[in-house]
Amino acid sequence: MLKKEQNKLEVENKKLNQILQLEQQFKPLQNDDDFIYLQDCKKYVSKELTDVEIFEPNKTTILEEFKKSTIKVGYKLENLLKDLNKTNADFSYLIIIEGNMANTWDKKYNKNSDYGYKTSFERALAVYNLWSINDIDLRKYNSEILISGSGYNGLCRDKVEENNKRFSIQIIPKIEYSK
Repeated sequence: MLKKEQNKLEVENKKLNQILQLEQQFKPLQNDDDFIYLQDCKKYVSKELTDVEIFEPNKTTILEEFKKSTIKVGYKLENLLKDLNKTNADFSYLIIIEGNMANTWDKKYNKNSDYGYKTSFERALAVYNLWSINDIDLRKYNSEILISGSGYNGLCRDKVEENNKRFSIQIIPKIEYSK
């Protein structure tokens, strides 16, 4: 019985150490001048792509003037994942590329419209495809990629509605707990 409790404590200790290690692994984003941390949202965003309309209204292609910045974000994410993979190969990550939509000034679109979800999904796919044609491959570092669209919904929407013509990236660590 004592041996079983000791094993249980060792597993719990390992879990705690993995969580502490995760906090350290994301420190490079804190020190990177290209990103800022949004405390309320608990996520990092690109400074260059904040408070701007990345997509034309009702379109799914990235505006030409934001392609270079979007590619730069992709390379930074790839390098971060490469470093994360080196420091702890036991972790894997779920990368969510989320497209967003801005509603009209009169809020004529229903927040749950199929159109908003489909178009925002296509925006996320446009980001993924831009990265792919520029040889940015986030999957090669023990990561799974999900393309998603939140339409006219989502947490931490910009207060300036037009600025919600954008995308966001979430990196979710996946930790395997041994029994």
